[in-house]
Amino acid sequence: MTRALSLLFALGAVACSRVPEEPSPIVKEPRSIATVTPSPPPPTVVSTPPLATPEPVAAKTCPNDPNPGLNATLYGRGTAAFVTPDGKKHAFKVEIARTEAAQSRGLMYRTELADDAGMVFDFPYVHHATFWMHNTCIPLDMVFVSEDDLVIGVVTAPPLNDEGRSVPGLSKYVVELAAGVAKKRGIGIGTRFVPPAAP
Repeated sequence: MTRALSLLFALGAVACSRVPEEPSPIVKEPRSIATVTPSPPPPTVVSTPPLATPEPVAAKTCPNDPNPGLNATLYGRGTAAFVTPDGKKHAFKVEIARTEAAQSRGLMYRTELADDAGMVFDFPYVHHATFWMHNTCIPLDMVFVSEDDLVIGVVTAPPLNDEGRSVPGLSKYVVELAAGVAKKRGIGIGTRFVPPAAP
């Protein structure tokens, strides 16, 4: 009995002396942290006016005029005008090209044209007129005018350019002015033309 008690006592002591097991540590999964990137501010929209189309400039060199004396004899001279919708009358000292020879030569070989000067092509008939800038060394406004003396179109043409230029409709006159003058004076479709007096 004593021996049995001793054995039980020894087993109990061993049992009591056991250190309780440490609980397994709880391993937490790392939480993913969402990175929030701030949205960039909306782009600033700045409206810019459209770039103005630059006026063409005179050619740096001009072909030699084979007949320089023709300008003094080939054309008539007079005054023509445009009356803009605001009632302003814009007068021009003009050379008048009525003959085929004068109209074929036009403003060829010229190196300048004053803002108050020009050339009137006075046709004996109404037609769909097409013009070019062959041997023409200064940029021009081509103002196409109907039989009713109303402007039906304006074309600005660069110098020394053989491209044909025209507008819809039939013209009785075409008036050539220095490039940019039509815009400055407000000459456009519907402007009334006052032709030079007949010879």
